[in-house]
Parts: sequence; C-alpha cells; structure tokens
Amino acid sequence: MVVVAIVVAAVVYFALANNNTSTTQTVTNTVNNTNTTTVSSATTQTQVQSTTVTLSQSTTSYFVETLQAGGSTFVNPVMQVWAVGFQQFTGGNVALNYQSVGSGAGITGVQTGTFIFGGSDAPHANQTATQGTLLNIPETLGAVAIFYNIPGVTQSLNLTGPILAKIYLENITMWNDPAILALNHGVNATLLNRAIVPVHRSDGSGTTYALTNYFTKVSTDWNASGKGFGTLVNWPTTGELAGKGSSQVATYVQQNFGGIGYADSYYAFSNKLLMASIQNQAGAFVPPSLAGVTAAASAFATQLQANPTFTITNAPGATSYPISTFTYILVWQKQSNYNQAFDTASFIWWVVNQGQGYGPTLFYPTLPAAMVTIDEGLIAQITYNGAPVITAG
Repeated sequence: MVVVAIVVAAVVYFALANNNTSTTQTVTNTVNNTNTTTVSSATTQTQVQSTTVTLSQSTTSYFVETLQAGGSTFVNPVMQVWAVGFQQFTGGNVALNYQSVGSGAGITGVQTGTFIFGGSDAPHANQTATQGTLLNIPETLGAVAIFYNIPGVTQSLNLTGPILAKIYLENITMWNDPAILALNHGVNATLLNRAIVPVHRSDGSGTTYALTNYFTKVSTDWNASGKGFGTLVNWPTTGELAGKGSSQVATYVQQNFGGIGYADSYYAFSNKLLMASIQNQAGAFVPPSLAGVTAAASAFATQLQANPTFTITNAPGATSYPISTFTYILVWQKQSNYNQAFDTASFIWWVVNQGQGYGPTLFYPTLPAAMVTIDEGLIAQITYNGAPVITAG
C-alpha cells in the first residue's frame, strides 16, 4: 500500500465571504476504507483553505474531472460562485459546469443521465431499481420576489396573495383597480392608470412551483380555476408574456411599462426593479429579505425536521416573507461511477457547509443548522456498490 500525504492550499478572493469563522470537519471515504479527508478552513475576507489527504494509492482524494449539472435559474447566481470556490478548494481538480436551464430541465437532465445532479426549486420524487431514490437535498433558500415597472412609481407597492393571483388569472387587469388602490393610499392614482402586463415563466420552473403553491394556500379564485401548482401550469395566454428563465422574465418586465413578474430576489436587485411588499399570514406587508426568508423557514422548523421538502410558503409569523422557498440538489442515491460519486458528494457536502458563507451577499440566507444536519444525513446515503461514498466523522 502506498500512502501519500498531500496538502492543498486554496486562496479564495471573495469579499462576499467576509465573516470571521472557522470550522473543522472530517469526511471519510467509506469504500474499502481507503481515503480519509480532514478539512479545516478559516474564513476571512481572504479565505485560506487547506486539505490534508491520506490515500492508499498515489492519487489525490479529489479526482480530476468536470461535473456536468444544471437546472434551476433561481440558484444559478450562487451556484456559479460555488463552482469557483469548490474548484479552488480542491486545488483545481474538480470543475463544475452548471447550466442554468430551469428546474424542469434539471429534473429531466438527472433522470436521463445528462447531469450528475440537477438543480430544482421543486422537490421531485422518483425511484428506480438500479439508481435507488432520487435524493432531494436542500442546498439553500430564498425569496420569490414580485417586481413591476410602472413609470413614476418609485416606492414599494403593497399587494396581497389573493390580488396577485387575480392579476395572473387576468381578473385584475389595471394597476388602478380599487383593490390595489385600497392598499396603496400614498401612491398617485393617476400613475396607476395603466394596464397590467403579467410575465410568467415559459419553461418548467421551481420558481413557478413556489409561487403557485403559495396561490393554492391563499387564493380561492386560484383554486377555483383548477390550475393547481407545479413547475408548469396552464397560464392565461391572451394578455400575458412568457419568459424563459428568471433573467428573461426580469428583462420583459423591464421592457414593458405596467409589467409585473416573479423571480429570485437576486434578479430583481441586479436588474434594479422595484419589488412589492406582500401581505403575510400575520397581516404585515413584508418585502423580500434575508431575514424574512429565514423567519419563514424557522416558523416551520418542526415540519422540516420530519420532511426536508416541506414547502415554506405562507409561513406564520409577523416577519415571515410569504413566498419563500428552499431549492434542492437532486442526485441519485446509487451511483455507478465511483470517482464521479465521490467528487459529487464532496461538492454537496462543501456547499451545505463552507459554501453557505457565500450566499447572503447574493440574497440567499444560510441554511438553518438543523437543516445542515439533515443534509449531511442525506449526503451519506449516496452509495457506490452498496457502500456510502462519504460519511461524517
């Protein structure tokens, strides 16, 4: 047996990881008990990470390859940062090519084997004899922001879930509808004398899943329409625009006076679009924020312990943002390629631990500690030849 000790130092220049924390983790490769990786990282404005690897063969612990993945546009901004951070963390060995193609395409990609993992804002249940369970691992969470483009209106409008559902059902077609005016007394009604141009997703979208799930909880009109909730729904087509991906929805809203759309709050902020404050279950009008999403997840802590894919829309609590959602990495439990399985499991482990520090600057709250523990248990279910690929030590 050849034992090789390797130390890899990676310097990550991300000001967005500017927090003074230190963590120590041990991850064990349990296939034949050959590889043990101890990871210690100190995070400051300049992040220095060192990895000590003891192997039974003359290779590094991380295999040199490019992981092919794709899906959710909601998570794409932070996923691209994670890709860079993890590649540096592995000494340049493991690259990630994540394609921002929408949750529906992410689900299809992992099912067909095009992607080693899919990104989806909607959980997806599946199981096969050869691949086992399709694991849904919460990677981060965020807000579905509602944004609009009304010339002259420079403040956040107040909207309720039932009103928003009526807009997307085209039951409310003007910004100066009495129901909207009643919630926004300080806004010049003349400026609101404009037709509403709803913009929805044209592709399979976890953001659509979260929004329509919210509608089913708050809108009798939506439920009466029979549209239900999902990554794709039967939107009205006569007066609405359809955009592929969050960025195109944001672009269409920006290009059309009277437009209203939905996407991750990152897209709204980065495109400088005004975001509405949505009335939550407690009656408060709350804009999308890190604190509001964290409050929504915390309100459902008990339910999430029992079911990590529990939806957190319409959460109770005075500060909860009502259209909050988790986003997931979908990966098959049973893997047929050991090298790829180990690198993939290691990437996901890194994401739910060190990677969380990169989220807040891009409007993604850090996962609750209890969810990290749940995630670590799910990652330990990834197997090769019946044995877990990595376990926490």
